[in-house]
Parts: sequence; C-alpha cells; structure tokens
Amino acid sequence: MIDPRGSVVARRLSGIARVVGFCSAKGGVGKTTCTAVAGVVLVRQGARVGILDLDLQGASTHILLGVEPRMPEEDRGIVPLTVEARLTLMSAAVFAGNRGLALRGPEVSDALLEMLAITQWGTLDYLLIDMPPGIGEEVLDLARLIPRIQAVVVSTPAAISVAVVERLLGVLKEMRVSVPGLIANAVRGSAETVRELAMRAGVPYAGEIPYDDGLEAATGSPESLAGTEVARAMEESLGRIRFT
Repeated sequence: MIDPRGSVVARRLSGIARVVGFCSAKGGVGKTTCTAVAGVVLVRQGARVGILDLDLQGASTHILLGVEPRMPEEDRGIVPLTVEARLTLMSAAVFAGNRGLALRGPEVSDALLEMLAITQWGTLDYLLIDMPPGIGEEVLDLARLIPRIQAVVVSTPAAISVAVVERLLGVLKEMRVSVPGLIANAVRGSAETVRELAMRAGVPYAGEIPYDDGLEAATGSPESLAGTEVARAMEESLGRIRFT
C-alpha cells in the first residue's frame, strides 16, 4: 500500500526554491554548526530560510540558535518555530525535548516522513536540512522523497573523516544526488586533504571553515553567530557554491 504522506511532502515543499542537506558520514565534524551558521548568513543576505534538524537521536540545532523547544502552533499543519525574522526551525527536539529517541529502522523512516508531511514551511528561498551522520535510512529516504535535494558535504581535514566522507560521496553519486560543494570544517592548519578529496570525487571544493575558539561563546545567539570567523568563512564558501 502506498503511503499518502509522500504526496503530502511534495505539496509541503512546493513553496521552497532550494532544498539543501548538510551531510557527513562522520559524526563530530561540525555539520550542525555549518547548517545553523549557513542559515544565519543566508538570512542576512536577505533570504527566507527554514532549518530542519533531522538528527533524530542528537538534535542540537536549537541550542546553537538559542531556541527553546516547545510544542509549535498548528495551522493546517505544524508551524515551524521562529528563530528570528526570515529564519524558522523544525526539530525532533520540539517533540522529544531532552528525551532520547530510541528508534529502529522502520521507525526512523516513519518519523522522518511524518516531520516532512506535517511541517508547514510556506515560501522559502532555502530549506537547510541538518542530516544525521552516516549513510542510513534518512539519506536514502530523503533522496527518494525529495529528488531535487542537493547535498553540501562537510569533512574535517583528519584522515579518518576524509576516508569516511569519500564513501559517502560515492553513495551520493550512485543515488544521483547533486553535490554542489564540499566544505572543509574546523581547519587548524592545512585543508589539503579535503581539497584533494574534492578533486578525486569530482565535486566542487567550496573552501574551508577555520576552527574558531569564539564559537562556544556565540552559541545561543544568531546575532553573535553572525559575527564569528565561522560565519565569515561560511559566507565565502556559500558564494562559491552554485545551487540549482
């Protein structure tokens, strides 16, 4: 039996110009930070942005953006939480709070589909999706449910991160998911390993985001995040990415 929520998802996303997933096959590389800061930067460029945190077990975008999880309003669907003017957020933390979500494979797919089907995004220039780490059900489901999704892939220069992200890039290529940019994050010295990975994989290198000691102090305030070295570097990286 065909799940009718699939067609509902298409309608929910019909007012969104670009759907961009921030992905990495390795946890701890700063993917959530990149997603949140990209949203803050794009809003300051005049864009209307929604952020969807799909890390069902470790949702934390709301912490970076200073949003207290609460039950959202309903208006022919669930209305995302307002972060600031032109920036909204939907997250599993809205429903789970500080509780962990112990979900098995089919339950993960069902939760993802439900969040996409019930959220009323309205008109946006960008929907940025903070993907969970790895190459699991969420990545496969999103490629199926949102064929036009584009993946910005994040890696640190560490050898382990580069090796695992290379596998992710191979999977995305097999699934025919567009990768308009590979970002090197938390860079303390050289990011040559990530640049070389981009060349091997045949994807655009979008530049590097430095490790920023000031990021922790800026956590919880979009305005403070906008003033970090991370935000300045992210603006340059986004300028190099050619979204379709």
